[in-house]
Amino acid sequence: MQCALRTVSENAQAGVGRMLGATGYALLKTRRNIAISNIRRAFPDYSPEQAVAIARNCFKKLGTNMIELLMVPFIPPAEIPRRFSFEPQDIAARTLGSGRGVIALTFHFGNWEIMGITSKLLNQPVVALARPLKKHARLNTFLNRLRESTGLTIIVNENTAKEVMRLLKRNAIIAILGDQREKRSRAVFVDLFGQQVPTSKGTAMIGMKTGCLVVPCYPLRKGFLRYTIVCGEPIVMEREGNIEELIARNTRKINAFLEDIIRKHPDEWFWVHQRWGRQRRKHRRHKN
Repeated sequence: MQCALRTVSENAQAGVGRMLGATGYALLKTRRNIAISNIRRAFPDYSPEQAVAIARNCFKKLGTNMIELLMVPFIPPAEIPRRFSFEPQDIAARTLGSGRGVIALTFHFGNWEIMGITSKLLNQPVVALARPLKKHARLNTFLNRLRESTGLTIIVNENTAKEVMRLLKRNAIIAILGDQREKRSRAVFVDLFGQQVPTSKGTAMIGMKTGCLVVPCYPLRKGFLRYTIVCGEPIVMEREGNIEELIARNTRKINAFLEDIIRKHPDEWFWVHQRWGRQRRKHRRHKN
């Protein structure tokens, strides 16, 4: 497929991506319904028509993301600064470009899969944590190869806290997705659009333990394979007080940032994910 796509214009490649997404919207009923339900949950004031329109656009952009990821390995190095940039540059320079250990906090937003291009813009390595697709080994290998073509070094996101802290001490940039659903047994439950969701403690705990910068970043779409990497001010990880309360407060800050960018660009988030699917278990009453 990559070879065929290389023979056509970028406009045609973008068109293939939109068509692929539209086909997915039409055929993948379960995912379509999850997306619409999630949008209505996050934005209860939206009409059904608004929710459907956002879901349809979301699918089209996901299709575009897939084609962009396939084409990333063929971008000439000289074109990268023309296609990708940081904003604001001062935040990027004093955080991602500071030469100290940084957690680059990313989300399933825009085309998160090509965020590894950051390493080429900064001219320094970026390590990304990636959950393996255990039931799809070949697809997992293929995706990781594409991810690494953007400039990333991939490590499997399974019990990696010690490895991450070791890399941070060596002033590495560690890219972590901040909006993945976590198992109830390991999660902290914090608000996302007014409802508690099981969220990973990892970023908050590592940030609290190491004192590293936690910099939220997301790719703002400017065209086909053209993005501005937007960097927010570092999220301050509170470190004094009750540990569980601190984890909850610091993780809520992450979700608050995510809410803000979703409100600004609602069709850029990964709505097909069952983010609100798991509820906190209620304690069972013991019989006398």
